[in-house]
Amino acid sequence: MRARVFSVFAGLGKTYVGKKYSNVLDLQSNPYRYDYTNIKKEDYEKLKETPNRKVNPNWPNNFINTIKETSNKYDIILVSSSLDIRELLEENNIPYTFILPSKDSKEILLERYRKRGNSKELIDNVMLNLDTWSYKEEDYNCPLVILDKDKYLEDYLKEEGLINDK
Repeated sequence: MRARVFSVFAGLGKTYVGKKYSNVLDLQSNPYRYDYTNIKKEDYEKLKETPNRKVNPNWPNNFINTIKETSNKYDIILVSSSLDIRELLEENNIPYTFILPSKDSKEILLERYRKRGNSKELIDNVMLNLDTWSYKEEDYNCPLVILDKDKYLEDYLKEEGLINDK
């Protein structure tokens, strides 16, 4: 695989970076996990954590296959930080870096979720679980990066020389 895969916590700028940089793919899992026939792409954020969504029968193979198929087209592939996504990466021997916000980012993240129109269920779930994440690299099977509260994913990727404004 040529592309580097990053599993990134919600609200750190995956979608923004994916739209801004042509060498980056923001691979949202929900369109692969659920049947989003007749759903507009701009409504994905609002539908996260909505109950009773129909599961796509091709999940998770469709998601993993897309990562493998696009890995030579992009330098960076961004995926969710959810445990099941990280487990899929590991089960399929896809190396990745895990990116979390600092522990003092709660209020900033809350505001970001509200601004982008996430459902109350998603916001409550993320806020409830934010404090339960481990910040010890030894607790993960991958490299761990913790972003300062005033930093976005774009800042980290620029600092690492993985993206640049051309």
